[in-house]
Amino acid sequence: MRAASLRFADRFELQPLERRLLVDGQPATLGSRALDVLIALIQRAGELVGKSELIDLAWPGVVVEENNLQVQVSALRKVLGGDVITTIPGRGYRFTARVEDATHAASPRTSLPSSPLSSPRSPPPPATLALRTNLPAGLPRLLGRDEDLAALLSLIEHHRLVTLVGAGGMGKTRLAQALLHSRTEAYPHGVCWVELAPVTDAAALPGAIAAALGIRLGAGEEPLDGLAAALASLTLLLALDNAEHLLDATARIAGVLHAAAPGLRIVVTSQAPLKLPPERVYRLEALSTPQGAVSAAQALNFGAVALFVERAQAADARFALTDANAPAVIELCRALDGLALAIELAAARAPMLGVQRLAASLDERLRLLTSSRNRDAPARQQTLRAALEWSHGFLDERERIVFRRLAVIAGSASLELIQQVAGDAPGGRPVQGPLDAQDPVELDEWAVLDAVTVLVERSLLVCVVGDDAESPPRYRLLDSPRAFARELLARSDEDDLVRDRHARAVATLCEALHHARLSGEIGVDAWGERARADLDNAREALLRAQALGDTDAALAIIAMLLFALPRTLHAERNALCDRFDALAGGAQGPMWLQASLGVAMQYLNSVHNPRAQAHMRRMVEVARARIDAPDGRFHLYRALAMSLAMPPAGREDEDAELCALEDPDWPPQRLHYGLIGLMLNRSDPREQLRLGHRIVANCRAGGDANPIYLANLADAQLLAGDPEGAIRTGIALLAQLQPGRDEYGLAYARLNTAAAYLALGDTRSFRPLAEQGWPLAAQADLQRYWCQYLSLLAALEGRPRAAARLAGHVESGTAGLLRFGENEALAGARAQRLAREALGAAEFERLKQDGMLLRNADIGALAFALTDVD
Repeated sequence: MRAASLRFADRFELQPLERRLLVDGQPATLGSRALDVLIALIQRAGELVGKSELIDLAWPGVVVEENNLQVQVSALRKVLGGDVITTIPGRGYRFTARVEDATHAASPRTSLPSSPLSSPRSPPPPATLALRTNLPAGLPRLLGRDEDLAALLSLIEHHRLVTLVGAGGMGKTRLAQALLHSRTEAYPHGVCWVELAPVTDAAALPGAIAAALGIRLGAGEEPLDGLAAALASLTLLLALDNAEHLLDATARIAGVLHAAAPGLRIVVTSQAPLKLPPERVYRLEALSTPQGAVSAAQALNFGAVALFVERAQAADARFALTDANAPAVIELCRALDGLALAIELAAARAPMLGVQRLAASLDERLRLLTSSRNRDAPARQQTLRAALEWSHGFLDERERIVFRRLAVIAGSASLELIQQVAGDAPGGRPVQGPLDAQDPVELDEWAVLDAVTVLVERSLLVCVVGDDAESPPRYRLLDSPRAFARELLARSDEDDLVRDRHARAVATLCEALHHARLSGEIGVDAWGERARADLDNAREALLRAQALGDTDAALAIIAMLLFALPRTLHAERNALCDRFDALAGGAQGPMWLQASLGVAMQYLNSVHNPRAQAHMRRMVEVARARIDAPDGRFHLYRALAMSLAMPPAGREDEDAELCALEDPDWPPQRLHYGLIGLMLNRSDPREQLRLGHRIVANCRAGGDANPIYLANLADAQLLAGDPEGAIRTGIALLAQLQPGRDEYGLAYARLNTAAAYLALGDTRSFRPLAEQGWPLAAQADLQRYWCQYLSLLAALEGRPRAAARLAGHVESGTAGLLRFGENEALAGARAQRLAREALGAAEFERLKQDGMLLRNADIGALAFALTDVD
């Protein structure tokens, strides 16, 4: 039967039917709202009751502020004292006193009579174990985590101790709750959720777990022993949530319980693993985001976007994902690293700011993402800053120093670079620790390694492992932790020091990369992979080096960037050439020569070629002056090779000098430059073809799979009078490239294969290649080359007017080019001859003049028309 009177804390008796509280047998003065709150708390004695739930119970159907609830709890405490109702910061309240039937002793969970605030409950199970789950009554939908949930289910079925590890705000708690919710009927003794965040004393942890389970520990016994004994014969799933602040204590308890209770399965959520032998760690990664352009409907299949849309609609039911706003939502989710908490906080701002402005404001994310719609969320999850401060708070002073110094790392970095940037060089200035520290904090490379290990374990730093098992791992801060680290660094007295250190460390890395490339110790493609990993670091370091006026460092970085940047990034590469010209001045050292070569290679195929001849002359002059310097012979060899690659061809003296400088024992990476120069300088097509084959073989020996050299071989085959051979080479190259993403290589392969078809008069095979190649020609700066062939296509198809106009367009744009490919020049001459014959000289010249006014955007429609137009 239900109790009509409940006693607690010796002095107090609650009579729910009479709606009266007695203190030492006398009625207490208590308002009706306060009494409603008390009844709700006693009904769930020992459990956390969320603020919103208490508000709904005490003020049904009325919208009130949280401070009204605080007023009623304060009124209760004035009557009951301060130790009966415990505040769980940011979450709610827990009634902690033992509750008994006023007539005879009962379990702490004696039921209350029905009232507007209480619903009938079944009698509690035996006092040894109350089958509580402590899970929220209604869990929100789990979005984007189906695979993670399936993996976690499999792990917990096969292993009895699983730790779910991830960065703060990644969604560990929500996923673990979904796990327990899905297994509520799977174990004879159920599932139980234990929130560890409110527990601040490790000694109180066993008691907190016992209280959550509903287990009463015997008086005087060691709490952990009693807990282990109580669980020894039970079969259940236990979740310990947010263990990172009491990691050692949680590990000890989990280890003891795992050994004592063979039917117990434990899942722990934490920012770091427990490091126990039986533990299996599942690292929760970011929610998925689209990598390319997709429609709104397709975007909703990605977890990050789906979560944003659901939370935005909760904030404003009118919000809808459309094809118009989907790109901004995707970019926003990507910028927030797929972090669930950050996405939810951003979505709460969407109704006020709009998606476009929200995405544009993320540089201020720590000030922007400060409003959670979940009143029951703990304080650490109410703002992005609070979540990061919670994680940061567990670090010791050395780890905090390394964390803030990592703010200058752009993208990812190797451990070696991190040690140079975050460590203190021998004899360098140590960093002053906290005000109460006795000594400044000094960080050698081993201390940095220890700190990096902790930051990875704490999920503040991400370990990035490449596809190649031989590649060393790299480390990166996600964007939100990096923004926080930048704030911390800016508030320290070492911001400039660390940024300077980063610039010089990256410059040293670039010099080492140059040596590795030319020594032959690493293949060209492998070198490119290694160098491209630090492109972002190099870009930031270059800005700093220039601000410092460190010319040598800036030149080393420019040189690396010019060799490592994809060829399609023409604007950035040309801007680097401008920077080189602006800062090189009187510099003539090895880094000037290295950067100078990168600039020369950029000039070869660029519309900026008018600057090239002066640059080549200066490069050769400097290399000659340094012939006796270390590696001076090679620097001159390379400078001459680049000079020979520019017109005019047939310079026999420089050709002979280049051959005399060559050392056959040099690695393929060095010999490559001379072969390129010789091929472009020699005018005999058969000699060019011979050198083309040598270049391809040399590239293979040097680990260089660049498709350009096979495309050039096809070009040489065509010039040597073997269009069939050129087609075979081109088709093989296209088959190799088309499944991939190398649009730059495809551009050249299509151009030269199409040219060979056209040389045979096969316009039918030429057209599809040209139609695919022309839209992408701008990426490789090939528009003028294509236009020669497009003019010939029109002439061969009986469209002389189009051929004449295209010829005019070619000539209007070639003033900036120092050399045209010989095959292109032959095709252009043939097109003009056929068009002039068909139109007559006067009409041909008139249409050619018209063509000089065309823009590249006009060419496609003219070139691929099926009929000629006036």
